[in-house]
Amino acid sequence: MKKTLMKKYALLTVLALVFFSIFLFLEKQNYNFNLDHNNDLSMQSKQLIKTFVNGDSIKIEVYSNKNSAVSKKISQFIKQFYQVNKQLKLEFIDPVTNPSLVTLNAISMQGEMVLKYQDENKVKKINITELSETALVNALLKLGIKEDKWLVIAEGFGMRSINDESTKGLTTMLVYLKKIGYHIARMPLNTAVQLPENVKVIVLPAPTIQLDEASVNWLKKQSDQGISIWWMQDVLSEKQLYLELAYDTVTGKKTMLDNTKYSTVLSEFSNHKITENFNQPVYFAEANEIVANNAQAIVKTNQGVPIAVSKQLPNSRLIVTGDADFISNQYINVAANRNFTTRILDWLFYYDNRVNVPVVINNHTQLLLSQKQLIFLSITFLIVIPLVLLVTALIKYRDKHA
Repeated sequence: MKKTLMKKYALLTVLALVFFSIFLFLEKQNYNFNLDHNNDLSMQSKQLIKTFVNGDSIKIEVYSNKNSAVSKKISQFIKQFYQVNKQLKLEFIDPVTNPSLVTLNAISMQGEMVLKYQDENKVKKINITELSETALVNALLKLGIKEDKWLVIAEGFGMRSINDESTKGLTTMLVYLKKIGYHIARMPLNTAVQLPENVKVIVLPAPTIQLDEASVNWLKKQSDQGISIWWMQDVLSEKQLYLELAYDTVTGKKTMLDNTKYSTVLSEFSNHKITENFNQPVYFAEANEIVANNAQAIVKTNQGVPIAVSKQLPNSRLIVTGDADFISNQYINVAANRNFTTRILDWLFYYDNRVNVPVVINNHTQLLLSQKQLIFLSITFLIVIPLVLLVTALIKYRDKHA
């Protein structure tokens, strides 16, 4: 009797594994589960790629052994770009045998790419660490920008520093932004400073001391003259009364991000140019509510409370975020925090021509399930199968003791 029962348990286990394997196969093949497997480039991307010809032809350096699995994956990915522009050149550089080039180009990971012109007289270059159409095409856009625009990180008043290597510091963000083509400088917040005309964005990274009225008036003057502002608040920041009055924005108290959680990953965003076709998760480690007049929400909690908003000012743009930790050394590389940061800065710089294509999950490395599919799997493996086993065991127990 025991052997028969064990055989039935084994059969049920095998059937469950077979069922799950079939489900995974159908999911990968996109049978009735609506996963996007369309690898064709968007028309906007194709038109852009075609412009980089002759003297502006592009070379992509890939820091990986040519025979590695990573290199083969990248080669397959780049083929669709090469089909649009035959002058595109792909070169593999082994990081093991070329340590000097690794240092020179600040390479930090296997398969990292450096986008540059084939004309060696054009020294501009952009690093890419994400294998996606959006990343590569927007790197091309940045490579083609002729203007020398600068981003200034303000210092003083207890603000976070790009020289601080602690978990709260911003050194990792600095390295990342420089690698992808941003010009960055730091500046003590001083009303006597006369900014150069090529400064286009000022970042205020979570001041813990209240800015005085003179400093805020100076900032307001800069935004009136065409310099965009990114003002970050944080749960430990000092309330900025003068800034709130100047930009008609109020920072509230720390808010729940996900029902009972102060820290969580958010993957659904408001309808905004910054989050257009943005289907990646962003991690927020506590945030304040942001209330602003005539503002557009960028990110809301699951309860609909705004924690990041934007304003179109008469001559510039304003972003206010209730969290600064998501760009810190501790969290900038978590989830899609880097990509989200890049989108914010592109909007502040008026890079409105950026290409926003949803990132297609690689079918052979990740499985993307909808909420209905997750519920189906959960019910099947956590309720149905255990229930069948329990009922079978009870029937056998009753028969044995009848």
